[in-house]
Amino acid sequence: MRISTDNGPIRNMFGDVKAVEMIAAAGFDGIDYTFYDISKENDILALPIEEMRALAHEVKAAADRCGIAIPVAHAPFGFKYTDTKDSYAFEEVVRSFEFAHILGVKKIVVHTIKFPYEDYKADVWAFNRQFMLDLLPYAEKFDLMIGIENLFIRDKKRARYVGHNGTPEEVNAFIDSLGSDRFCACCDLGHCALTGREPEEYIRGMSGERLTMLHVQDTDYMTDTHTIPYLGKHNWDEITSALAEIDYKGYMNLEVLGFYRKFPASMVPDALKMAAQAARHLADMVDEKKQKMGN
Repeated sequence: MRISTDNGPIRNMFGDVKAVEMIAAAGFDGIDYTFYDISKENDILALPIEEMRALAHEVKAAADRCGIAIPVAHAPFGFKYTDTKDSYAFEEVVRSFEFAHILGVKKIVVHTIKFPYEDYKADVWAFNRQFMLDLLPYAEKFDLMIGIENLFIRDKKRARYVGHNGTPEEVNAFIDSLGSDRFCACCDLGHCALTGREPEEYIRGMSGERLTMLHVQDTDYMTDTHTIPYLGKHNWDEITSALAEIDYKGYMNLEVLGFYRKFPASMVPDALKMAAQAARHLADMVDEKKQKMGN
């Protein structure tokens, strides 16, 4: 199994090209190109369109030079339930699709729109179906699959997290309702833990054909910490067993921006190496378990 990681904090500290070089040097096979974690001075989606395209080609050339893939990405999630197709927030998502296409990305996560918990009388399902169907022509144009992620909403009154597309049953039903093979599932392991379902249970509720993307992070079951495996409380033996059982074929993709942000620039290369070692350890566990199962 191949391993990858999000690039947001690294890019914000060192720039796009240097981030590619550093992630490759740390031992990762791939990059999860993040469009949501962008500092104002590095807002690539706000560039004039030709400058944006030129930067995308520069990043792709750097990745090719370093021998690292950019298989997955994460679209910005500034689009709100008060926005429309004519809004800049929608245009940002479309721009991220084009940028990702130039990078060679095949799958990009797009968040469904979360409504304030108190306003759940709205038809959230219908709104999000239309949002995804509005994006479908652009996914086809730029040859991308859209990943539907399990999310959470904070119920402030009760001081707890509530799932939004929070179960495999909900995600499967939502994807089925879209009627296109351009949609797949992404499991954020930390979001499972926060909303009352063990990550391994969520994984076992999916198939290896549908669950093709992971956001691997560890938590204390209380906060969306996005730290590396083994610094929280997740059961990694069970998680890797579940991935082997469904014959998961995607990347062991770390989304650990909370971990990277803790370090000064001089320590980031070592932080990246530690993250890569954790990802490789988990990937090897899955591969060994698959072999024993005959998968």
